[in-house]
Amino acid sequence: MTLLTQDHMEPCVMGAREVTRARATARRRHTRHRLAVIATTPSEVVEFCGGWLFDQSMAGWDVSVHVLDGGSTTVPLEILGTRAFDLRHSLARRTSAHWPQSLAISADLCHADERIRLGAAAAIRSRRAHVWLWGNECPADLEIGSKPAEHRVSNAALAFKRRALRAAGMSEGLVGTVEHFRFTEALPE
Repeated sequence: MTLLTQDHMEPCVMGAREVTRARATARRRHTRHRLAVIATTPSEVVEFCGGWLFDQSMAGWDVSVHVLDGGSTTVPLEILGTRAFDLRHSLARRTSAHWPQSLAISADLCHADERIRLGAAAAIRSRRAHVWLWGNECPADLEIGSKPAEHRVSNAALAFKRRALRAAGMSEGLVGTVEHFRFTEALPE
């Protein structure tokens, strides 16, 4: 849609250039809520929280997934509406300028990588962002102050999660209507 204006219109009406400039500014300021996901593989993300990520993406969140196994295909994550990044590269470039409102972290990766576990513990202690942990067994030090949480997956998310599992070469039998997490709430600003 193109906005057409004339130069002699009322001063309160924005011209086409002002609208374009306002949109560009909004993109730079990251006005959308951000969710950063940290995991070992794209398959793990799809299995444990794929429905939730799809629902967050459809709700307007900017969802980025940072995986340790950068050689894996990212197609399953793209099906869910997320952007995929190599975790090693993300850790090397990390800045605090665009801190996400929510972090979702794999408990398995916390067990495997001390840096991730310490970062997750720091995020939980600071309560700067909502922290969601998923996996079979969360490290005990990350459960302090957290509570069990679940997400009821929408019908659309179920369909997209099935497709993402297929793209990852996994069984569609892993699709459940509820995904389980440990949750720590951020402090209000």
